[in-house]
Amino acid sequence: MTNPNRDIQSRVAISLAVGRYLRAVDRFEAATKEFNEACDGLRTQLTEPSRFVTQVDFKHFLVTSDQERNFEVEQLELV
Repeated sequence: MTNPNRDIQSRVAISLAVGRYLRAVDRFEAATKEFNEACDGLRTQLTEPSRFVTQVDFKHFLVTSDQERNFEVEQLELV
């Protein structure tokens, strides 16, 4: 339902808010797609149950995977 009594400032503010929301939806969907592709790529590499430490961007991570290629990645504070 529209409200013809809204002033121009209110209509502009709503329009800007809707635009911000729609841009956020686009970024969220892109990030979700990238995340899912990254998970699939990691699962492809994890061919057997394993547990190892890897370094990425000067940080260390413990990677654990099972037979179903489910995995967990935990940042390690000290190695």
